[in-house]
Amino acid sequence: MRDIRESIGGSLLSSAATLLAHPHETSPDVWRTNWIKAAALFGGLSLIVLMLDTAGDIASATLKGLSAVPATSGGDGGGLWGTVDHPVRVFLADQAAHLSVAPAALYAFWQLTGLVGLVGGFFGNAGARIVWLLFGIGSLAMIWSAAPAGGRAAATGLAALMWALASMFALRGLTLRPVVHNHPPQYQFNPALHLHATLPAPTPAGDDLGPDHIHPLQR
Repeated sequence: MRDIRESIGGSLLSSAATLLAHPHETSPDVWRTNWIKAAALFGGLSLIVLMLDTAGDIASATLKGLSAVPATSGGDGGGLWGTVDHPVRVFLADQAAHLSVAPAALYAFWQLTGLVGLVGGFFGNAGARIVWLLFGIGSLAMIWSAAPAGGRAAATGLAALMWALASMFALRGLTLRPVVHNHPPQYQFNPALHLHATLPAPTPAGDDLGPDHIHPLQR
């Protein structure tokens, strides 16, 4: 964050130095407009930096709070939702033992990913729908891996049905039919056949007997 602030400050100082170094090259109106733009840019960038800094602090505090939550605070696997949710918790707890992150943080991130995919997909966001599909496939894989061997197929099938029901909202309006646009052609083609023939000129009457120096024989 400090590097961002330093780069923004350096760019603004460079712009100000350029304006001060060549004051005779700009008219008063242009000079005033440039300074207004520079002030607005400085205010907007300062606000963005402040928001990013605050968001970073909030995210850091949230991750620390999630890491402090004990991993045994999950459900006991009872009920329909527990049949699906408990294997996910068990899988994430086993994987977190080999990572530098708390199981509760992984589980919270898994929930957040599903919520973003569901809400974003409902509003037609293509990226959120991809997230929702990956969330469902990953959840089914985790449930199949961590569910008891005797009920593995039932737990995975139940999770698939729940995911399919939720997909009615996440994939709302999505169709596999090709979209056909019937637009009129820009140029209309009219086929036509044109024949060009040259006819000989008609022969005058009297030219049929040949030249004038040829006469018929007389007795």
